[in-house]
Order: sequence, then structure tokens, then C-alpha cells
Amino acid sequence: MDNRTTKSRIEWVSESCRLLTGIEREFSETRPFRDLTIGTGIHLEPKTAVLLCTLKSGGARVVATGNLSSTQPETVDYLLAHGIEVIAEQTIDQSVHDLSLNQIVAETPDLLLDNGGDLFAIYAENPYPNLLGGTEETASGRMRLEPMREQLNKPILVINDSPIKQFAENRHAVGQSIFESYMRLTNRSTNGKRVTVFGYGACGKGVAANFRNANAVVSVVDVDPVTTLEAHLDGFRTPLRQEAVGDADIIVTETGSVNIVTAADIPDFKDGVILINGGHFPTEIAVSELCASRSVVRRE
Repeated sequence: MDNRTTKSRIEWVSESCRLLTGIEREFSETRPFRDLTIGTGIHLEPKTAVLLCTLKSGGARVVATGNLSSTQPETVDYLLAHGIEVIAEQTIDQSVHDLSLNQIVAETPDLLLDNGGDLFAIYAENPYPNLLGGTEETASGRMRLEPMREQLNKPILVINDSPIKQFAENRHAVGQSIFESYMRLTNRSTNGKRVTVFGYGACGKGVAANFRNANAVVSVVDVDPVTTLEAHLDGFRTPLRQEAVGDADIIVTETGSVNIVTAADIPDFKDGVILINGGHFPTEIAVSELCASRSVVRRE
């Protein structure tokens, strides 16, 4: 994709971000971030490009990196062309990604915009005096940073606590994104498929609804009995965990926790089951443990 097409794409996306573009016009006049450096570790794609340009319009020096595996090179090129410093590349190598994160924190930003708690975790190990606070986007990041609350001792706004994010992004956008990813990657129908969703928070609700709307038979597993009752009253099957695993053609994890599906589940798996990690970190499904199991007869 050439730069002209990329620019047009991001500008096209910006037309749907009317609130942000309105804020950008205001920020270009008020300059609320004048003389501040904002360090970001968020997905680098067209919508976030609009966000970062908005922050720059507010007078900030913006230094940005992405998240593991999701950085779009075309977006990086666009941001660089618009005066935003980017330290990122598209990679699934954790060590390469960690290097980028550390380079962002080494710039000693005044504010951090984090996604998964990566930047704040690095700051906690190597604090510097001018950090004012920042934001954390995800439930996974909240869980990660909670034990560091006293150590961080900075105001951190958890975007995931916003009611608008809960229903607009988590339930509708994430739910649709997981469903579309399944369709694009597998080229398989969902009609009559049995889908088990672990976690019935906002993201899990969206995933369950999208698969049900596509004529799948959806089961929900959640550790909270009240949430499980909610799923039942919403019309989903709520079997016990072992039955839900053994019955599934597709298993989706949307919990924010680790090791939801492990090698211990292999004896219960249906042949050909598809596993989808829907959480922010790739740790809800213990992939290495699954692959190392003696029960696995072929690895591709």
C-alpha cells in the first residue's frame, strides 16, 4: 500500500472520529500539552493515528510505540510524516517489542498512554521524577497494575472503566472483531457450530452475541455465579466447564486472566477444535504448554 493510499485511508477514518477531530481543532488553539512529552504504547492503526495527531495538535511531543504483533507499517509511515516520533515495528518477537517499550520510557515522558500496563511496569522498575500520570486502556492492564498501586503512586485513569468503552468498544467492537477474525482466518461457517466463550464481561458478551447471531450454539463459562446466571437469562447455555470444553468446536477466551485453557484440557477437546485468545495478552491460552504435551501428535 503506497503512502498516498495510506494517507487517504487514515483521513477517511478520521471523518468517522468526529469527536476527536473536534477536540483536535480545540487543542490546536488551547495547546493544553505545551512543553509536555507523551509516551504511548498502544495499537498503531488508523484510529489511533487520529488520536496521536490530536495530542500533537495540543502541543505535545509524542513518542509512540505499538503493541505486540498489531503495528501497521503504513500507520507508522503516516505518523512519522506528521511529526510524531515512532519507535516501533511489526513484530511477534517479545524481545524486540520490549526494546521499543524501554526506549519510550527512556524518553522520560510526562504522561503515559498504556495498553496492557507495559510502560507503567517499566516505569515502576526505573522511576523518574517528572511523570505526572497517565492512562491504561485495558482490563488486563488494570489487573497487572493493581499490585503496583503503591509503588507507582501516580494517577492512572483506566479507560476500560468508562461505561462508553464497555458497551461501544468492548461489547460491540471487540465482539465483532473476534467474530470477523474467525471468519477471515478459517473461511468456515458458524451455522450450527458449538462455541464456548470463557468470560462474560463486556467483551465476552459481545463475542457470544455475535456468534449466536451467526446461528452458532453458544455456551458461556464464568467463575462468577451471578454473571453465569446473567448469561443463562440472556439465553446462553451455561454448562459446567468440562462439558463446555468437550462440546466446543470453537473456544474463545475473554477473561483478562492467564492459563484459561491448558494442556489439562486436551483429553476433553473435540477433534479439530479451534482456540481463540481474545484477551489483550497472548497468555489466556497456554500455547507452549499445549504444544509441548505428549498428547500432541503433529505440530505445524
